[in-house]
Amino acid sequence: MDLTSDHPFWFVRNGLIRSYPPLSGDLTCDVAVVGAGITGSMIAHRLSRMGMDVVVLDRRDVCTGSTSASTALLQYEIDVSLVEMAKIIGQENASRAYRISHRSIDDLTSLVEELKTDCGFGRRTSIYLASGRRAAKEIADEARARRAIGLDVEYHDHKSLDSTFGLPGVAALSSEQAACCDAYRLAHALLKSAQVQGARIYDRTDVTNFRFPEKGVELATDRGHAVTARRMVVATGYESQELLREKVVDLDNTYALVSQPLDDLGPWNENWILWEAKNPYLYLRITEDRRLLVGGEDDAFHSPKRRDASISHKSKTIESKVRELLPGLKWETEFAWAGTFGKTRDGLAYIGPTDEFPNCLFALGFGGNGITFSSIATQIIADQITGTPNEDANLFRFGR
Repeated sequence: MDLTSDHPFWFVRNGLIRSYPPLSGDLTCDVAVVGAGITGSMIAHRLSRMGMDVVVLDRRDVCTGSTSASTALLQYEIDVSLVEMAKIIGQENASRAYRISHRSIDDLTSLVEELKTDCGFGRRTSIYLASGRRAAKEIADEARARRAIGLDVEYHDHKSLDSTFGLPGVAALSSEQAACCDAYRLAHALLKSAQVQGARIYDRTDVTNFRFPEKGVELATDRGHAVTARRMVVATGYESQELLREKVVDLDNTYALVSQPLDDLGPWNENWILWEAKNPYLYLRITEDRRLLVGGEDDAFHSPKRRDASISHKSKTIESKVRELLPGLKWETEFAWAGTFGKTRDGLAYIGPTDEFPNCLFALGFGGNGITFSSIATQIIADQITGTPNEDANLFRFGR
């Protein structure tokens, strides 16, 4: 499955930062990680740092799947609100999920500081904007629910919204627990660090079959070579549904564009990120080189061809919405692309083992904030491999 249109912005901007050889012989290892995007790279980095012998395989050039198309707005908010999630999985579980996601922003900050990498990472103010009265009431309820479980959030009525941010709308929530980055560069930095720590990384190597002997996993590749591992971690994102009998995700498309670099941001502040209380919602931020990056207009996935044919008219719709929201900002689109993402019934990722594949763990960070789920998955997967109890794992289990 093609997860992005042909040339996502981050790949065009950064180029092929680093390439790795295809697998050219049989290998054995402790853990085989299938998928070398942002999730697989985080897991490979963590496990290799723990002293495990790790092999990473990817059918593409590393980081050129969904990671290269990510707009990387890092927020603790989950696609399903705390209020709605509590109705689906119960108040205690929903509160725990939101607290874990909140903590993941700090974990990501620490990870980037540890790597000492230039990946455009920065903490941001998140603005959740309601343009109608119904949405305003819903986010007021959401603000109360989050405060009740100890999460930082500020509610703005239309006067406060105008005086604080200069934005049109009826109401908004704001939080300082947010960040952004270039996920493509971050994933490359993680893989480089993993390799220094002993991980062996191979791209352009497709895993075509699995066998499950009593105490491990055997992976066959399209190049005629095999990897034998004690455990396997599948971090192939939305493509993983093709492997699973259990239906865990529905696929949607999202559309994004960036402007030319801007000398004047007008009414906007480069330290803000914005998303709307709508479905589908508009999301917006400024890149490190002062480009407007905006996306939205999500629709159901049918095929890569149909998705990519929609980029032009979807981009025009997004442009119109941004000009209505920020009429004083002068800009024009320089690049547009599309990507496919998954959503789950309860808004949560799927992380951990499934009865379908012995000795395997999955790290599937679905949703609009998949990178925060990648961070959460890294800790859960590491604990599950080492046999360390993890009280968060139950929230993300298969079969829930």
